[in-house]
Order: sequence, then C-alpha cells, then structure tokens
Amino acid sequence: MEKKGFNPVLHEVFHQIVEQQLKDNDPKETKETLDRLIILGYNRHEAIHKIGAVVVEELFDVLKSKEKFDRERFIDRLSRLK
Repeated sequence: MEKKGFNPVLHEVFHQIVEQQLKDNDPKETKETLDRLIILGYNRHEAIHKIGAVVVEELFDVLKSKEKFDRERFIDRLSRLK
C-alpha cells in the first residue's frame, strides 16, 4: 500500500544517489556524515534518509534557482545534520 505523499520510485532514487556517493567517496563528507549519524544513534537506514533529505534540498534549490550544484552548500548542509 502506498502512503499518501510517498513516491516509492523517488525514494529508491534518493537511496541510490546516497549509496553511490558512499561508494565513490564523493563527496567524502557523505561517508563522514553517515558515520557521525550512526555514532549519534541513528541506524544506517535512518542516516541514509537524513542524508537523502539533504540531497533533495540541494536538488530543489538547483531546480528552483536554475543554478549549478553547489558542492560547498551541500557539504555545509551535511555538517548541520543531527
């Protein structure tokens, strides 16, 4: 059963984006953030979701402003995850 407002395809896409960042270690801050969130008590899946939310924010900003991906802004957002 699909939850209202939940798109399983997009959910999987954002999981894949984060997993690819982890695999490529690019940016390296994604792995650092994953490790930090796990130390804070999140399980891996929860941490991936938190990082994925940052990916969504950045994508939204890029589409809204029609600017290029801002790597520094993305890394800054990762650093603020708690």
